[in-house]
Amino acid sequence: MKLFRTAYFLSFCVLTLLNVNVLKAQNLSLSVPVNFLPLASTDKAIDITNFKGRYFVTWKEAGATGLIHVCYLGKQYATQFSQHDATVGTEVSAFAPVLRVTDKHIYAFWLGTDGSLRYIINNSDTTFNTQTVNTVNFGGTPKLRLGITATVISGKVMIASHADNKNDMVVSLLDADENGVFKPAVLETVADKRSSEYPFIVTLSDNRARICYTNDDGMFYADYNPADKTWTKRTSVEKSKTKVAPAVYHAFNTTRLFYMWKGYKKDNFIYYASENEQNQPVNGYKLPDYFKTPYPVSICNVDAKKFIMAFVGEDQKLYLSYFTNYNPASWMEDTLFPAKGNLTLKDIVIPGAHDAGMSALNGTGGIHGTSINPCNTLTQKLNIGKQLNVGIRMFDLRVGSFKNAIYTKHSSSDCMAEAMGGGYGEQFKNILDSVKTFLNRHKKEFIIITFSHFCPQEASADHVADTIFSVLGKDKIYNNQSKNIGDIKLNDLAGKVIITFEQYANREKLIDSNSMVDKAKTFLNFRRAYAATNQVDKLLTREALFFTSMKGGINKNDLVRLDWQLTQSSDEAALICNDFQDEKVSPVVNGIMLLTNVVKKNQSIIDLAQFGNKYLPSKLNAWIDSGSINKNNKPNILYVDAAGAWITDYCIELNGTPLYN
Repeated sequence: MKLFRTAYFLSFCVLTLLNVNVLKAQNLSLSVPVNFLPLASTDKAIDITNFKGRYFVTWKEAGATGLIHVCYLGKQYATQFSQHDATVGTEVSAFAPVLRVTDKHIYAFWLGTDGSLRYIINNSDTTFNTQTVNTVNFGGTPKLRLGITATVISGKVMIASHADNKNDMVVSLLDADENGVFKPAVLETVADKRSSEYPFIVTLSDNRARICYTNDDGMFYADYNPADKTWTKRTSVEKSKTKVAPAVYHAFNTTRLFYMWKGYKKDNFIYYASENEQNQPVNGYKLPDYFKTPYPVSICNVDAKKFIMAFVGEDQKLYLSYFTNYNPASWMEDTLFPAKGNLTLKDIVIPGAHDAGMSALNGTGGIHGTSINPCNTLTQKLNIGKQLNVGIRMFDLRVGSFKNAIYTKHSSSDCMAEAMGGGYGEQFKNILDSVKTFLNRHKKEFIIITFSHFCPQEASADHVADTIFSVLGKDKIYNNQSKNIGDIKLNDLAGKVIITFEQYANREKLIDSNSMVDKAKTFLNFRRAYAATNQVDKLLTREALFFTSMKGGINKNDLVRLDWQLTQSSDEAALICNDFQDEKVSPVVNGIMLLTNVVKKNQSIIDLAQFGNKYLPSKLNAWIDSGSINKNNKPNILYVDAAGAWITDYCIELNGTPLYN
């Protein structure tokens, strides 16, 4: 088994949130949880942390009381997965243990069966001294219950717990001697604040800590100044409620806080709210179905862009997931450079948009142009400028002449006059201006734009090439200098756009040719399979056969493109929009069309895309897991209708898996 991070990668992570707006609002991607210690189980929360770049986890065994475990997992980038699990002698607890790191030491704390605060200290960077169990002396015999959390403030460990009564929370500052053993301390009751569970605590500054807690009124936080022992008034976290301790953590090594909690009573979904320290969180988001727990969760920072969330599932197994903070407009810079700069397009996967310029309908044409409407013509919800900003990096364009200008088009024939019907989308110059502006702002991003379906009477390939060259300029177009697509390094593509035309090249204008066949001598050949169906099972069968056919490998100039489109049937294309009125069709026929549409439940292109897109990550993961997709035939472009941040997220996570490394 490979390293700590590889344990997570074995899940072949899915990146889609069910609510894509969560990703857009929070700039987060996440991986499907993986059970990383299959033999472990617990009925309380777990805790995960890193100490000097090494990862540890702690838990108690299930039962009224259970043995305390501390497990070293290894370094993030080690080449071998480590699993050094140790129990702390015969020590047991009824409540969840917790880990906390100072400059010199890592501690494991737990509550003894007598309510005392007990702990062990590391004796190396990878192990604990499990033979020596220490107890914090608070004076007298105070009892703690329910659980404990801890933070480090001004070099001291501050613990937060629950008193041995119904509502009181307690805190204490622990000062260690030169050996890391804590000196006698004072346990303080949190004044004027009541909680039915133990609180979570996080450091805000050298003189301020925050606790997050719950009661029957909801979830709240309050800040504490240890110097003068004063508390701020309580502030609500969000309108939701929970019956377990709501976690609060710093994330991404910034002032950004994450509040995470399970739902109220029998609702075991995980929710989160995120805000800077000084702002009150007002929006809560639910994580997908595969995140469920009856217990509090734990967060551990990895670096400035990533943290781990660990939790106990409903099956009492231990799970973790990676959360990544990124800007979709600069995802290539954030995730590919510099580490993957020497790879090629054949080594990575990027998101692509089918009929990318059809987010708007600015005109119609063809023999039955009056039957054309947004429902049977639009393939995208975002214009290309917005698609760039949500991370789409490959664009399929078809262009034609409309109102004395070049526009994108979507039609049943290359020439609109000969088409049964079609529509004109975005104006071409606006697209080129968006591309140029985007690359000026994001100098590490690169783009592929392909053109096809040329009609010489409307917009010849030469005319389109001239327009591209005059608007984008020579400095923005990648000059392949007769290289093969498989030889071009990502470093060479940064800040550039690759322009290819189907079966046409204009080297003067830096435009090369592409093809879509099993084998070709073009600069770029797309290996793809187009299902041409509105039924998702047929799409899945077609794509599965496609990958199976290439398991032995592909050609040097091939990029594998996963064409994931559901295509309207003839009935759907003609009948989906009920409000159009063709003057050549009688009201009786129009009435029949309306009835047929209702009975057959015909869907628009966008409707079909949103339905079919739900299957993409899970099915692709299954094919990877089964070996149908391997390093020889892995997709390089995920090419979809209704492209958005969801497909960017998925590509980012795939690029981090062993398949793409």
